[in-house]
Amino acid sequence: MPSWGRIDRSADTDETRAGGLIMTEGLKYTIQPGDSYWSIAQAVNGCQGVTADQIAAANPNMPASALQVGQTIVIPAGSQPQPQPVAAANIGYWRRTWLSVTPPAGANLGIAFSGWTDPDQALSNSAATVAGLVGTKYLGLGGGNENGRFSADLLQKINSAIAAGSFAAYQGLAYDVEEGDSGLSVPFAQSFAAAKAAGLKVLVTVSHSGPYGIADAAQLMEGFFQDGNIDFLSPQLYTSGSETANDWATTAGVTWQSYGTAKAAVIPSIVTASLYADAKTVLAQAGVTTQGYVVWNC
Repeated sequence: MPSWGRIDRSADTDETRAGGLIMTEGLKYTIQPGDSYWSIAQAVNGCQGVTADQIAAANPNMPASALQVGQTIVIPAGSQPQPQPVAAANIGYWRRTWLSVTPPAGANLGIAFSGWTDPDQALSNSAATVAGLVGTKYLGLGGGNENGRFSADLLQKINSAIAAGSFAAYQGLAYDVEEGDSGLSVPFAQSFAAAKAAGLKVLVTVSHSGPYGIADAAQLMEGFFQDGNIDFLSPQLYTSGSETANDWATTAGVTWQSYGTAKAAVIPSIVTASLYADAKTVLAQAGVTTQGYVVWNC
């Protein structure tokens, strides 16, 4: 993570920070061990502002692959001021366990995300993260690879962990449903019910409008929309997590209009908080009332 003691802010004023960006030509940064343009960009402006590509372009003689400790680079102004995040009742963030993260302004929901479905792995990988979560603390279960794949056996293991009180450090579970076996509608419903019975909140997120790696995703989503045990439903409006605009691709034929039937509060997952205004507007046009958002890139 970048060291703030190595940033020269001599030219920085309130005026130059308008729009959430550091609007100065003179900001310098000294490379620290483990730094990359991406990690520097994340720390300099939290969830908004200067991108890694912009920093690289401002330092053409210092390619990302050749950064060395002690080098001084220029942190440029953003290409344009970012819009201020739209206020919302629910503002969450995905706290990836392998990164240092600055929560978005107003965060009241934090998710420890390791990418594991196995509850033992998720708990162990998130152990150092839970204390620092801002807002209601959620443990993420699942993800977009083999480690995050769901099966009936793993859902039963999650249920056993719920019954054993293994999630006592958290107030909720966030099921990241992207890959998994078919025929899981009932096992998922049973797991959500078990979590609610234990006093845990339930958040479900899916890749775009539905899971991309589950054969009967459309049927599964029908169940999610009608499940009263789900508190928050969070479609991901991104693929790589580095997009500068919301990605409105759909999955498995699940339309955005279908989210209007959901019993759960719809709080889309977006790359940065500044993209919520667009998410709120587009989903409203589809007949969906949003009640907040979850930020990925922070």
